[in-house]
Amino acid sequence: MGTLIGLFGACVFVFSYTPQIAELLVVLARALVVGAVACTLWFLFASPRYLGPFTAPRGQQIGIYLLYMVLEFALIAFGTGRLTSMGELELQPALIALVVGLHFIPFAWAFKERMFYTLGGVLAVLGGMGLLIGTQTSALGAAVGSGLVMSLILLAYSLGMFAHPPPSRDVAQRQTTLHDVWTLDRFCC
Repeated sequence: MGTLIGLFGACVFVFSYTPQIAELLVVLARALVVGAVACTLWFLFASPRYLGPFTAPRGQQIGIYLLYMVLEFALIAFGTGRLTSMGELELQPALIALVVGLHFIPFAWAFKERMFYTLGGVLAVLGGMGLLIGTQTSALGAAVGSGLVMSLILLAYSLGMFAHPPPSRDVAQRQTTLHDVWTLDRFCC
């Protein structure tokens, strides 16, 4: 489900910020993101790969993540206000890319998914560079680049490139056997 939200976000970045870029770049960027999304959906649902074990977050982890979500919107609002007061509202796409990138860091921690550290770090760097360069083109490039990178990292994720290797069949059987014995031992005694 989180991957679907990320793919939607990648499309929003690319399709929202490409109308102001030269026509050939618009077509290429949109085609790349649509292709990456289609491939990701294929590998998630039609031809799934091993993605690693899922670790459900606990209450405290969810609470911290939700707190950061509120802080994310507050930071975007505050940053937009600052950019407006400085007369540089055209840098808002880079600000959003930076904050969205930062949002993935607690997400990675909450779900113990290392892919989100990579995704968050790259998006934060792209957004930060767009802000530091400080032009409308750099801000749009940071946002569109973030969408493209997001779609490609999620494609790599769907291919299992961030998963630790699955346990061998023998190890999995021994773990199950030991677990069953331990459970039976507890039940009998």
